[in-house]
Amino acid sequence: MASQSTLDTLIELARDRKTDAAQEFAKAVARAQQSKQRLQLLQNYRGEYETRMRTQAGVGIGGAQIANYNRFIAQLTDAYEQQELEIAQCEALVEHTRLAFLAEERKLKSFEILADRAEQRQTASEAKRTQKQFDEFAARAAFAGTNSRF
Repeated sequence: MASQSTLDTLIELARDRKTDAAQEFAKAVARAQQSKQRLQLLQNYRGEYETRMRTQAGVGIGGAQIANYNRFIAQLTDAYEQQELEIAQCEALVEHTRLAFLAEERKLKSFEILADRAEQRQTASEAKRTQKQFDEFAARAAFAGTNSRF
């Protein structure tokens, strides 16, 4: 059985790893949120640019300008698709870091349970020892009381 100081060390290390895992999870969540915000910005910008192109086309613009608008919208569409891929990667990282955090949390809980059980065993052992001392004291007192009558 591991000594209490060993368990205390393991618990402290597990707490540190859990804290680190929680920080990594929080970073992954923040990165995923930022990626989603960038996707929304790209979508809004593309929509605004398409509206601007339609407005310009209604007024009358040249073919070269329409080609430029279309080329830029295609680039925005590519950027949008790349951002969707980044979001998928970020979400996978969020899930990975969440699972890592939960694993570290389980390890910490296991060590804490072991420490609690060790403490309970120690308390029970001390209670037994104390009871044994009281029993011995009572037996001596009873024995001394019976010997003084002779």
